[in-house]
Amino acid sequence: MKLLCLAAAIVMTGCASTTGVVPAGKDAYMFAREDNSPAASLGAMKAATLKEAGSFCSGQGKTMQVTKESDTPRSFGQFPQTTLHFTCVM
Repeated sequence: MKLLCLAAAIVMTGCASTTGVVPAGKDAYMFAREDNSPAASLGAMKAATLKEAGSFCSGQGKTMQVTKESDTPRSFGQFPQTTLHFTCVM
């Protein structure tokens, strides 16, 4: 019984994955995040993505400016995803 509970907990935990900040052209960057945990929140993922992009630009003494964003909500067979394209400006 304990083994069954442990296995269920591991399966339910899931995991989040990110690309990290990726160069996407001259002075342009992309950051994507996906979370396959049962309690994943698209809003929380988007907020975390914006914060990370903002921190990346702050580290350069600049401000983050969104150029494009796209979200995929959770649906049958689809985990929530968010993708952010941005630049760092003075």
